[in-house]
Amino acid sequence: MNRHYPERPHQLGIAMIEALVALLVLALGVLGLARLQVSSLTESRNTNARAMAVQLAADLAERMQSNAAVRRANPAPNPYENGWGVSAAVAPDCLTTACNGAELAAFDLRAWKQNVQSLLPNGDALVFRSNTDRNQFGVLMRWAEFEARNESQATAAEAALFTRADDVSDATGAVGTGRADVTCPPDFTCHLVYIRP
Repeated sequence: MNRHYPERPHQLGIAMIEALVALLVLALGVLGLARLQVSSLTESRNTNARAMAVQLAADLAERMQSNAAVRRANPAPNPYENGWGVSAAVAPDCLTTACNGAELAAFDLRAWKQNVQSLLPNGDALVFRSNTDRNQFGVLMRWAEFEARNESQATAAEAALFTRADDVSDATGAVGTGRADVTCPPDFTCHLVYIRP
C-alpha cells in the first residue's frame, strides 16, 4: 500500500536564520553592556577629578591660612590671586629659606598650581577674590573633559551641574562667580569652590 502524502514545503535554512537572529540579539546586548561600561568608567573618572578638585581647593585654603603675614594684612590684590595659565612668580625655596608673606604666597601658589597640573588632566586653576566678600576667595579649577560623555542625553540641569561654574552661589547668595571675567572655558569641565582662609 503506497500512500501519497502531500509534499511539505521545504524549510531549509530556518535554523540558520534563527541562529543569525540570536547572534544579532547577543551582539546588541554585548554592545549595550560595553557602552554602559564606558559610560560608567567616564563618570567614575569625572567624579574622581571633581573629588581631587575639592581636595586641591582645601589644600590652597590651608596654604593661605598658614601664611599669617598675608592673611592678617589681606592686601589688594592678594598675592594668591592668579589667572588661567599664569604661572606663579619664581620665589625662593621657602622650605630652606626664611620668606616674607609675599614670597611664601608665590612659593605656595607655584607648588599648588603644579599639583593642579599634575593631578587633573590638562588641569589649570584661577584664584580670584569675591566681589561680595573681601575675605572670601573663589577657586575655579578646570580640566579636560573626559570623552564618552553623552551630553545629548543629559538633562539641562545635569549639563549645568557638570559644565558650568556660574550655577553656584557665593556667601551672600549671589548666583555665579560674581565676576564677568571668571567663567569656565569651552571644552573643559570646571569646579568652583569658595574658600575663606
